[in-house]
Amino acid sequence: MAPAAPRYVRLRADTAPAGTLRQPAAGRLANLRRQSEFQYVEPEPEQSSSDSVWSRFWQELWRRIAGLFSGKTYETRGRYVVYALFAAAFGYVLLRLLRLDITGLLGRRGRTLPLPYEALTEDIRGIDFVTELDRAEQAGNYRLALRLGYLHTLRHLTDRALIQWQPEKTNQDYLRELAGTPQAAGFRTLTRQFEYVWYGELPLAADQYPELREQQQTFIRQLAGKRLVASG
Repeated sequence: MAPAAPRYVRLRADTAPAGTLRQPAAGRLANLRRQSEFQYVEPEPEQSSSDSVWSRFWQELWRRIAGLFSGKTYETRGRYVVYALFAAAFGYVLLRLLRLDITGLLGRRGRTLPLPYEALTEDIRGIDFVTELDRAEQAGNYRLALRLGYLHTLRHLTDRALIQWQPEKTNQDYLRELAGTPQAAGFRTLTRQFEYVWYGELPLAADQYPELREQQQTFIRQLAGKRLVASG
């Protein structure tokens, strides 16, 4: 026998009215929002035991720096930081190009010396080195004496046309002029000693000065005893 055909039951349409959407009272809703159970926040990633305090410090620092250059923080404060950095960089480059001494502007003055030649641009052609060196040594001002001895070496190098002395030139300029000559290494040593004592503002003891002064005098004797030719 053939299977009986399935019977379909027709359902009546739902004619009941739709339910009314109920809104909780405003006070009740605000109270629910304040409850911790309904505070949905992303949990912070757990710090592994291998993370050091130092690494977390740098992470936080870079996060704050990045915040200065994005969003509302950039509009209120970050852009002024950028302007200040650009202004500082421009001012530094300008001062370097003009070769200005900014120590006075920063409130730092050179030490008061009992003898002249405190400035950086002495005319070495007008200094009586024998007299002034003796005065500095007698006064116990060995820092100044070492400076005068260094200027004296510049005078000898200038007299032998090994360098072209100019008051605005730096010690590095003279080292470049002497590059490739037999006296370059010796002058580099004297320059390093002078800059370490003078610009580092380090006290030079009486028992330390003679050895440094002897090296200057040896260099000058070598210049006087040989015919030195500057590189072309």
